[in-house]
Amino acid sequence: MSEDHSQTEDITLHDTSKPIWESRTTSPMIERIPTSKFKLKLKYGGYFRLMKNSCRQIYCFGSQKCIHIDTTLYKLSQLHEEVIKRYSSKNNPKFSILYVDKYAPDKSFIELDSDEKFMAMLSMYGSEKQVTIYVTTENNLGSDIHANHSCAKKDEPHDEYDANLCPSEESYHSHLSSDNEDGIVNDDDEVNSFSKNSIRMEVGSKFENVVDFRRALNHFAVINEFNYYIQKSDPTRFTARCENLECEWRIHASITQDEVTFQVKKMVEVHTCTRSNKGGNKRATQGWIANVVNDKLKSDGDVSPYELRNWIMKTYNVDVPYLKVFRGKEQAYTDMYGKWEDSFMKMDEFREELLQRNEGSVVEIDFDKVGGKKLFKRFFICLAACSRGFVAGCHPYIGLDACHLKGKFNGVLAAATGIDGNNSIFPIAYCVLESENTQSWTWFLDSLKKSIGTPNGLVISSDMQKGLEVAIMNVYPNVEHRECIRHLYSNFKKHFRGDFFNTKIWAAAKTYRPTKHDRLLKEISDKNEDAITYLNTNHKKIWSRSKFGTTSKCDYITNNVSETFNSWIGKLRYKPVLDLLDAIREKIMKRFDKKRNLVSTWNGVLVPIAKNHLNDIAKNLGEYEVTRSCENQAEVKYKGTRWEVSLDERKCSCRVWQVQGRPCVHAAAFIAFIRDANRDKYVDPYFTIEKFKSAYAFQIASMPGQDQWAQKNREKIYPPIIKRPPGRPRKNRIKSSDEPKRRHKCPRCGEYGHRQKTCKNPASQSFDQSETATSKRKRGNNTKSHGDVGVSGST
Repeated sequence: MSEDHSQTEDITLHDTSKPIWESRTTSPMIERIPTSKFKLKLKYGGYFRLMKNSCRQIYCFGSQKCIHIDTTLYKLSQLHEEVIKRYSSKNNPKFSILYVDKYAPDKSFIELDSDEKFMAMLSMYGSEKQVTIYVTTENNLGSDIHANHSCAKKDEPHDEYDANLCPSEESYHSHLSSDNEDGIVNDDDEVNSFSKNSIRMEVGSKFENVVDFRRALNHFAVINEFNYYIQKSDPTRFTARCENLECEWRIHASITQDEVTFQVKKMVEVHTCTRSNKGGNKRATQGWIANVVNDKLKSDGDVSPYELRNWIMKTYNVDVPYLKVFRGKEQAYTDMYGKWEDSFMKMDEFREELLQRNEGSVVEIDFDKVGGKKLFKRFFICLAACSRGFVAGCHPYIGLDACHLKGKFNGVLAAATGIDGNNSIFPIAYCVLESENTQSWTWFLDSLKKSIGTPNGLVISSDMQKGLEVAIMNVYPNVEHRECIRHLYSNFKKHFRGDFFNTKIWAAAKTYRPTKHDRLLKEISDKNEDAITYLNTNHKKIWSRSKFGTTSKCDYITNNVSETFNSWIGKLRYKPVLDLLDAIREKIMKRFDKKRNLVSTWNGVLVPIAKNHLNDIAKNLGEYEVTRSCENQAEVKYKGTRWEVSLDERKCSCRVWQVQGRPCVHAAAFIAFIRDANRDKYVDPYFTIEKFKSAYAFQIASMPGQDQWAQKNREKIYPPIIKRPPGRPRKNRIKSSDEPKRRHKCPRCGEYGHRQKTCKNPASQSFDQSETATSKRKRGNNTKSHGDVGVSGST
């Protein structure tokens, strides 16, 4: 299901009626950033200097801030104001704002001193949607940075120590980045580049304790590409020298008078040896890896060890074994979220906090008793704001589904998802279960029924998971149970293949008229009677719109509502159970607040999706012939077909109006014929702004951190007994054969269907031949790698 991209909180959905999930105006979709959005990566506080033995400039010892702008509104003057804020301690600072001319062969700088140049920069980097901008003041302006660089020799050689403190020389841009890859605007998010990648190690440097000093020295050794030999090490002193016996580098640190702080007392800063990380570095330990990948895992989510290994190689120029990266990643997760086993110990406190702050919520825990110990089994959450909002303002439609967790606890996350009036997902309840079976689904549905009861006209849609059909019959025996047509056809085509069956099954599911549905099934029966026997035996639930009830005003024939929810929380599934449950609660809280702010900007009676529907069907009605029988009844003809429309009863013989709750095109033709300007009254109340406000009117209470929860003397909760299957745990689901495959894009020309080696098209302007050549992987036994929501429904 991904993360991410730039994923936003607002997700809109719709159903499907074709084997390939397509999109249209009524489709549920994940909101995307408009094309006018642009990211400025502002680097300030540093200075330019020449690389050692090179004519290229690099930016050292600065901080970075990401600014997300709208190119249609943002001006250069606003950027100047942002820069001035960064130098607020200086009176009238004189600075220059520069960016790199990417079309120049020698990578020269261009100064931003006019709005024309600012717009030219945005145009130059229009395809990337981001650009790095450098700020230099009068005091730290590098030499000759505005002109094309020539490899002229300097009168004075570079100091060896200064060269070691600079960022990696393999890139023109600094690797010291604090980009928010999720695309979320956060003006307060600043990362000090100097403290991250350039540890200052000199005489007088102080550290909180000996552990922090050793970690800092390890990091200092890795980024400066040398190894050291420890001569003395105890809680009060530390002495080390360069691993090369002929090198003069030394360091000695000891404890200060407070008997805690560590301070560097002596240090020979200059190395006289040749050093490199190309063959690895002993100081790139598992703990060091955990420390440097911590921020990347927080921003990018679950990154594979292979990608982390390439990122470490590119960022720190050190090659580390795959297994060490894997263990470092696991340690980073432990540092961020605690041990997996510890996440179960505060389940009771979490439940008490939820119930205390969200009165009326239903929060249930289930345990197993083994040998006198309480072993965690299940956890159900339905917040009061969700249950009350669903009953007050949402369609009585629930999608049920479960997705596997990606962490150490190999359970599943089950969820009940509804739909608000604007066709967006509405989280109702979620639960962690040990597995999908009749007992666990029955426990989940019992808790759900305790939360929302049985609303009038309730519809439950599912993919017919293991044990779910029996559980629904036990808990909700009288509700309308729909089966996802996409999963139905995936099973059907295993026995009956061919375009004929594909066309007829999907047409039978899509039609609203029972007569057409029966005719299509008759055609299938005439072709192969066993196909109808298979459907009647194995798929007894409702899967055609012709059989749908008219109360829920929802015509979805797939369970894309649940699939979209799974995609929405996709990046959270690798977290420990307690952090997962709390993170989903936080996402729901943010979503409710966002929806309340959104509805305050709407005008009129209907939600936007209903307005758009009325505008769409009101076009091209000239070919519809209306014959009125009385004031509110008429016959509508179109290309030899006739329908009966009743405005009073809100009915049409095509059944689209009754099932959807919005006028069909035949009703629109009748409404236009009588010149009724008030079209809103013919739309069901589920699509009104008033109903939408009712759905999100209830607030989800905020909660403090885990360290502030009330502590109670309760029986300790132990983690469940994990039955791990043989082999490496699978984190990605197995895609079915009918799902669209990922197409390869040629990096040279940008076209699909071939690779760079066989490309005969002209190269694109953004193609960098030198960068591609250095990133190719070598083949052989000793290969070393040196490279670096949304789900849409269909109708």
